[in-house]
Amino acid sequence: MKRTVLTYGGTQYTIANEDTETVQARIDAGLREHPFMWLQVNYGDGRATPAMLLISPATPVAIITERDVDEQDEDGSVARYLLPEQTRPASIEIGPTDH
Repeated sequence: MKRTVLTYGGTQYTIANEDTETVQARIDAGLREHPFMWLQVNYGDGRATPAMLLISPATPVAIITERDVDEQDEDGSVARYLLPEQTRPASIEIGPTDH
């Protein structure tokens, strides 16, 4: 089962059984018709509590698809191509060195 995670005001909310494209299309359509809209979401882990988010054109909302653990990526993971095999240390001093 897929669920969509929304980050709103620093808090995560979820919408069950909807993918990111569906949620985005619903928000786009709602904002085309009205200056703002209410989006029904779930709050909390385990037993979710229904919540309503006020969405406007100026509202920063991140929409993330959460996948099942056993679900495979269709295109494979791109992360292995983006991360170098050997990474630099987290802290490197830059400046003149004494020799």
